[in-house]
Amino acid sequence: MQKKALIRTFILLFGTILTSCQTTKYVPDGSYLLNKLEIKCDQKDIKAYDLKTYLRQNPNPKLFDFIPFNLGLYSLSSPDTALWINRFLRKIGDEPVIYDPEMTTASEEELKKYMGNKGFFNAQVSSETTYKKKKANVKFKIKAGEPYIINSYKYAIKDTALLRLVLADSAKTLVRVGKKFDADVLESERVRITKILKNNGYYEFDKDYISIMADSTLGNHTVNLALLIKPVKRIVGKNQYETEPHQPYTIRNVTFYELSDIEDLADSTLQGKLKESSYKTVHVYTNTRLTRPKALYRNSQIEPNSLYNESKVDKTYSKLSGLNTYKYQNIIFKRTDDSTKHELDCNIILTPDKFQSISAQIDGTNNEGDFGLAGMVKYTHGNLFKGGEQFSLSIRGGNESLITKRSIWDFSTEASLKFPILLCPFLNINYLRNNSTNTEIYMNFSYQTRKDYSRIIVGTGIRYLWTGKKNISHQFDLVDFNYVYLPFMSDEFKQTIKSSILQYSYEDHFIMRTGYSISYTNKKLNENTNNYSVRAAVETSGNLMYGICVAANTPKNESGSYLAGKIPFAQYAKVDFDYCYRLVANEKNTVAFHIGLGVGVPYLNSQTLPFEKRYYGGGANSVRGWSARSLGPGNYAATDNIDYMKQSGDINLNMNIEYRTKLFWKLELAAFLDAGNIWTLQDEGQAEGQFKFDRFYKQIAFGYGIGLRLNFDFFVVRLDWGLKAFDPAQEQGKQWRFVPGWNITKDTALHFAVGFPF
Repeated sequence: MQKKALIRTFILLFGTILTSCQTTKYVPDGSYLLNKLEIKCDQKDIKAYDLKTYLRQNPNPKLFDFIPFNLGLYSLSSPDTALWINRFLRKIGDEPVIYDPEMTTASEEELKKYMGNKGFFNAQVSSETTYKKKKANVKFKIKAGEPYIINSYKYAIKDTALLRLVLADSAKTLVRVGKKFDADVLESERVRITKILKNNGYYEFDKDYISIMADSTLGNHTVNLALLIKPVKRIVGKNQYETEPHQPYTIRNVTFYELSDIEDLADSTLQGKLKESSYKTVHVYTNTRLTRPKALYRNSQIEPNSLYNESKVDKTYSKLSGLNTYKYQNIIFKRTDDSTKHELDCNIILTPDKFQSISAQIDGTNNEGDFGLAGMVKYTHGNLFKGGEQFSLSIRGGNESLITKRSIWDFSTEASLKFPILLCPFLNINYLRNNSTNTEIYMNFSYQTRKDYSRIIVGTGIRYLWTGKKNISHQFDLVDFNYVYLPFMSDEFKQTIKSSILQYSYEDHFIMRTGYSISYTNKKLNENTNNYSVRAAVETSGNLMYGICVAANTPKNESGSYLAGKIPFAQYAKVDFDYCYRLVANEKNTVAFHIGLGVGVPYLNSQTLPFEKRYYGGGANSVRGWSARSLGPGNYAATDNIDYMKQSGDINLNMNIEYRTKLFWKLELAAFLDAGNIWTLQDEGQAEGQFKFDRFYKQIAFGYGIGLRLNFDFFVVRLDWGLKAFDPAQEQGKQWRFVPGWNITKDTALHFAVGFPF
């Protein structure tokens, strides 16, 4: 059955490709399908991807940049639109783009303008169109010529107050003498200076007041630049204006209005119905007691008697939004009646959101190679103590072995309370106001039962989360305490791990860890451009308890480990690093590159990492040709389908490349290549599972596959089908799986997951 399904899949894919041969079905006689556009520029610094956005006409998008999938779907329809199937195919498909010579001429002009904006004032643009079988291919040729270089750059600003502010930050100017003239850089410089002035009180300032004059009459392909700031124009009569200098504005009052409904703003009798309260410099008027004035003060950076600052306004929006208490936040500035003082009153209008909810969900799972079913019920309260505190309680249960004979049940519950503040006595209120901070206190309980053993994990902890400069996110786990208890273990399982280094992982033990992680991404909301993200994390466990035991000279068990309450505790250090780069080819195609590396080292009181902290290979976010926990370590080959006791390690390596392309609606297709494995630091009984520098690179597994995704922006549901390419667990000569003995049941894996793998 699986082979038949595989054959059908290939037939369907092949049939779809064949439809691309019929893409001219709806191209009228005498017209041509715009099949391909190519741009050749003799200047290496000019990228074809940037140039394509200036073309007036582009061909139909193509799957993986060469299969006209959407156009093929449209071509599958017949002219009879009374049939629903034809209407459906036309809706999800793309109508053919008919070649228009006038659009090609307009594209030449746009490309020439772009080259001029990049400093190539004498660039020449031409095009050549070839026709074949009702298809038109257009090639643009650009001779850039010699670029113009900035010879000088000066500030011609008469307003001394503005000049002083601009000069104070001139070291960060984007315009550099000796660099190529670039209109986009000049526009960015206007935006940068505008931001400086708006952060120093100039509330009414706009970038249109800034102009950069260019003089290219010097010859020798050089240009002189001068930055001017125009004064404010006031209308005093018909066709009569007078100018005045720009003025900085000061904040006079900051007032919060908490309204139960946004329509309350239109109520003329509203002021008499509101209750008044205050904290330090803020006043609060409300008809719904929702948030304490102190919490509002803490989450506002707008201060009375201070200069208007646009960055602080943006941060106030961000912090109020982060409370998850309000549906709408609107910050309104109004000039005071006395225009000679240049003062502003700030009114912050807040309307509440529903902050209590109960949700339930049922999920399909695919853990450790087994399909299963899990359900969860969750209660949340977004404003527990009227300060934006978020409380959540969830209960989850599931079975991960609905198809196989193994019994794997899992029940868990977790409660957490997140405060929108760092609960630390050493931090002052100004630090808390200037940074986005959170403190989370949590407790969890889980019970897992298998055929061979059952395990109970009870945990609690406290962590700090904050975002610093340049949107760098930090997480500091001050303490994370877990007690692992195994109430049942079969005799067969005991014999298997007896006298093994793995025995420690299946004993009752404590884990008291401290950890820190830092992450950053340059991806911006609503921007589809190249971006990357990086994350690094480190954690340690058992050091404090070990020091106490040594100082107190407490007894050890037969394994040589100190005990806490007659139970051994884990001691280890662990470091993880993760990097992902996303290359946006166009609006439909993206290539993602990923590398992940992790190392965990047990020491002193531990001989091996706790099972919960060990790495495993394969799965939906690893090398997808293998089911979860079925790859490695090293060359190790499990005797059963999955040997979850021995198929874990101390070192993890994952490398991935994924090509993502949009099909239609929310559906996307991906093709991927994966590589990686896990290794142990010590000999734990797995054949060639220990990490060795002279052989680890020979043990890296390779896989490939395709995937379907439903991308709803706020979450992604995906189905990935991975195939083994190089299996290090096989004997020599059979490791590359492109052989006649290829087995679809053993050499492929299907993964259902939520979210992108990286």
